[in-house]
Formats: sequence, C-alpha cells, structure tokens
Amino acid sequence: MSPTQQDTLTRAQRVRLRRQQTQAKPKRTPRSRKKVVTPPVETPPVVVSRYGVVSGAAVQSATSVRRQVRVARQKNTEVVASVPWLSLGQRWVSLGVSAFVFALLLALWYAPLFRVDVPEVQGVHYLEAGRVADALPVRNRPIFALSPQELADTLLRFPAVAHADVRLAFPNRVIVTVTERAPVLVWQTTRRNWWVDSEGVAFVPVTEEMPENALVVKASDLPPDAAEVRPGVMQVLTPAQITSLRALSNYVPAGTPLVFNPRYGIGWQAKEGWQVYVGQSLEEMDKRMALYQAIARWLTAQNVHPALVNIASLRAPYYRMEP
Repeated sequence: MSPTQQDTLTRAQRVRLRRQQTQAKPKRTPRSRKKVVTPPVETPPVVVSRYGVVSGAAVQSATSVRRQVRVARQKNTEVVASVPWLSLGQRWVSLGVSAFVFALLLALWYAPLFRVDVPEVQGVHYLEAGRVADALPVRNRPIFALSPQELADTLLRFPAVAHADVRLAFPNRVIVTVTERAPVLVWQTTRRNWWVDSEGVAFVPVTEEMPENALVVKASDLPPDAAEVRPGVMQVLTPAQITSLRALSNYVPAGTPLVFNPRYGIGWQAKEGWQVYVGQSLEEMDKRMALYQAIARWLTAQNVHPALVNIASLRAPYYRMEP
C-alpha cells in the first residue's frame, strides 16, 4: 500500500492494518542447543522363498561363507545353498587340547607297555638280587609314577647298602646299581656280631658266613664311643683306627683273633702266653709294634713270663705278672 493510500485511511483502518502486519511477522524463539539425531539405519526387509533366504538382514555376507550356490530366477538371484566358515574361539581350542592331553595321559597310565615287571639289580655281592628287587614297590606300576630318589632311599634301609642309584629307562625298565659296604673287620660280641667296613661303620651281617680276609675282634660289647647312624648301622671306629688295625694284622700270627678290653683297648694272645694290649687310640702302630718286639726279646732273654704287656704309651710301656 502506497503512502498516498495510507493518508486516505481512517484511524480504525490504520489500526487494523498494523495488527495484520504484526501477525504476519515470524516469532523469534530463544536459541536452544541443537541435538544431533542419527538417522535410523534402514534394515532391508527379509525376503524368504522356498529356496532359502534371498535378501535382507538374515543374508550371510560373502566373507562368512566358504561357498555359495546361486540360481538366477527372473530378475533376482537366489542363494540356494551355502557352507559357512567354522569360527572356533580360543576357549574351544584350549578345551580340545586339554581333552586330548588328558586322554593321552590316561592311555599311557593304563597301557601294559609302560608297566614295570621286575627291576634289574646290579653290583650286589653279599645281598641277594631277588631280595633287593622285592624291596622296591615297582611291580605292575606305570613307569611314569616312579621316583628314582624315593626308590634309592628305600634301598638305604638295608644296613649293608652304602649307596644306591636307580635309573628309569623307557618303556618299563628300572635299573638299580647297589654299592655294598665291604667288611674288613668282624666285631664279635656276646649278643650279636657286626661287620665293619673301612670307614669304621658297623652293620648287621648279611650272611652267617665270615667275610674273606677280615680281621676278627672279640669283645664283650661295642666301644664306649660307638654311635648309632640309623637302625642296624653303628659308627664304632674311625677310618684311622681301621687302618691301624689292618697294619696290626701284619704283626699278629695268622688266624689269631684280636680282643677288645674296655680298660686296655685292642690286644691279642701272644704265642709266648701273655696278653698284649696296644691301647684304644691305635696311633703310630708301627712304632708300637717295634717297641713291643724289643720288649718281647728282652722278656724271653730274661726268662720272664708276664701275664700282660701294655704298650699303649710309647713313653711308659710296662708288663704285669698278674692279669
């Protein structure tokens, strides 16, 4: 409307015109934080035919299918058959491996091929091999269940065994190597006899037969300082004392047994008729025997027949006319 026309309008018409112009203007709304709306993902509809799923969300992707057989029907291509890839997780693989290992161990445990029959015993001289084999709990047991160290400790229960070595050989062999104590001395007491090796260790005899080339010591009991090592095994002498006794055997007539007196020590019955004692320490045996031979020659020359000659002390030897 031009200004000329507005001048010709009445007051009421002007008010009405102003109201119309005010209503025609768009209202200003306060600013608000715009929200980002993600448009919904349109899922294609699932189309199913009598030959299978043709299209839609249920259709397998090409990466998850090993092989697909497609048939063209009019304008569409239908999937008739497909073989999906088998995707196994790590848990299923671990479960399969565990089951295989368990089945393998079970088969090895009960397999007759790995069960021990009779152990092979080597190195025995006084002990019987069958007795040693019977002491080992290995028969009809799988070789995987055996411990060589435990078997060796079992053999140490024999007093005559100084060391034992056990080896396992597949499929079912147990090889035992025994090191026996070699007796060099027989200590005879009123209650029992003891075999003594070169280390001075006394143990229960294995047989009733006397060991070859072994010295014999007759005594009422063991030496006072004897100590028990384990049941059936005693430490009665030192290695040095055993060496001295073996050196003493070179001066004693063959077949003459030695005696042990708690007061005088080791001695023997001389061919002249008196008792000879060399003490308990048994040190410097060569010097003691040289001293005794000199005393024996003097006693024979003087026609003296004592009951006892004691050379325990190199500086103060003596003889007694009475026992």
